[in-house]
Amino acid sequence: MEYSKISSSEDVNILTSMAYEIWTEHFGSMFDEKTLQKLVEVAQSKKTILSQIEDGYQYFFIIENGKRMGYFAYKIDHCKDELFLSKIYIYFDQRGKGVGKKLLNHLERLAHHTGVKKIALTVYYKNTNSIKTYEHWGFSNLGLIKRQFDNGLVFDDIKMEKPV
Repeated sequence: MEYSKISSSEDVNILTSMAYEIWTEHFGSMFDEKTLQKLVEVAQSKKTILSQIEDGYQYFFIIENGKRMGYFAYKIDHCKDELFLSKIYIYFDQRGKGVGKKLLNHLERLAHHTGVKKIALTVYYKNTNSIKTYEHWGFSNLGLIKRQFDNGLVFDDIKMEKPV
């Protein structure tokens, strides 16, 4: 498995297409179509991704055998002493094959190498499968937080952390 940094405009165009497909499949049962559309637009639009990259987020494609299996994004925050895992999305047909666990191992090594003490993330509170997976991987549930997006959407997320 390899990780290819997303940096060009063409990469971001591919990513936004992937995000729409993955998010629609993954969150389709959790949100109505209108809310899901607004969520994808605010969280994974080209403008948002480019803004996050400018703000220090690192985006990568997850690739195996030349095929894109998904993507992830993170930001190192030395003030909070953490690697914040912003996104990890894998195509439905690639889930359950150890992709996420391999990625987490990679991120743990990266966090250790950069000197931060934990990996943190937020996950939508109704995304129970992902919450269970993160708990299985050693993340602690720190409770609910509110997240507000620029377009007025507000969600309850669970903050999770794992020491490295």
